[in-house]
Amino acid sequence: MRLRDLATSRITRPIALGAGIVLLASACSGGAESGIEKLIEQQGGGDVDLDLDADGGFSIQTEEGGMSIDEDGNFVITGEDGEVITGNADGDGNFNIESDEGTITGSGEDGDFNIESDEGSFTVSSGSDMPSEWPSDVPEPENYTITTSSVIGTGDDLLIGLVGNTSQSGADFVESYGEDLVSAGFEQASSFESEGSVLRVFTNGSWNVSVGVFEGPEGEPQVTVNLVREN
Repeated sequence: MRLRDLATSRITRPIALGAGIVLLASACSGGAESGIEKLIEQQGGGDVDLDLDADGGFSIQTEEGGMSIDEDGNFVITGEDGEVITGNADGDGNFNIESDEGTITGSGEDGDFNIESDEGSFTVSSGSDMPSEWPSDVPEPENYTITTSSVIGTGDDLLIGLVGNTSQSGADFVESYGEDLVSAGFEQASSFESEGSVLRVFTNGSWNVSVGVFEGPEGEPQVTVNLVREN
C-alpha cells in the first residue's frame, strides 16, 4: 500500500472517524459502541466491527481493511489486499510508519503532522477551532463548542471530524442542525437511534455529513460531526 493509497483509500474514512471514537471511548456505553459501528458503516459502506478498549485503544475492521491502535500509540493498518502498515506515535507528536515501501519517520506540533513523499502527501491537523477547510456550502453547526477537530487530506480526499458539546439536548441539536442542512440543500440519507445515542447522515451529492450524539459520563451530550467528500 503506497502512501497515496493510504491517504485516499476508503479505509481512510474509518480512520478519520477514529479520532472522534478515541476521544469518546471512555464515555461510550455498549449501546453507543454499536451506534458508532452504524455510523462508520453509513460513511464507508459495508460491515464494520468496532472494539473499544477500556485502556484507551480501539480496533476497526471493515470490508476494505482494518486498523487497530493501543493505549501506547502503536497502530496497525491492513489494506484490502492484505498489505500491512505498522507504526507508532507518542504524545510529543513523533511518529514512525513502516510498510513494504519503506519506513517514514517524522514529528508534529500541537497534534499536527504532515507526511510528504514521491507518492503523495497525507496531512492530519487537530485543534479547537472550526477548520478553515470547512466548505462554504455546508452550514457550520450552531450552539456547538468544538473540543477537537481533525482534518485529513485535501480537495476530493478531504475528511473533517469534529468532537464537541452543545448547550442543547442531544436530540434537539441533531434536529436543529439537520434542519439547517436540509435548508442548505441536503437530504437525510439514514438515521440510527439506540439508548443514549442518535446518528444521522445527510448528503447533497457533493458532501456527506454525519451527526452523532452520545451520552457522556455525567449525562451530558457528546457530539461528533464528520464531513467527507461524496465518491
